[in-house]
Amino acid sequence: MIRTRLRMVLTQSEMNRIKISESHSEKIRITADVHGMKCYEARRFINNIINIVRTAFQLVIIHGYNHGTAIKEMLAQNFSNDHIYEQFPDPRNQGVTHMLIAA
Repeated sequence: MIRTRLRMVLTQSEMNRIKISESHSEKIRITADVHGMKCYEARRFINNIINIVRTAFQLVIIHGYNHGTAIKEMLAQNFSNDHIYEQFPDPRNQGVTHMLIAA
């Protein structure tokens, strides 16, 4: 159902950047790879995911670290969405940011 909702708005290229993990015992986890995107593209992509899913889930954003930190800095400093209730960098990988999204 989540995949169907996302397909209505996102392009096939954007859908190829997403991995959705659903299990009965765990919260939904969506991994989004924004490597190679411009900051404004990544912002729109991430906001679309958050606003389309409409349920509580964990969003893992893979933005990379070695070839620039613009997206990482954008997420940390001036990215906001009313559905985000927690956001933190991955403690083991500087190229990943985690967001916990409320319904």
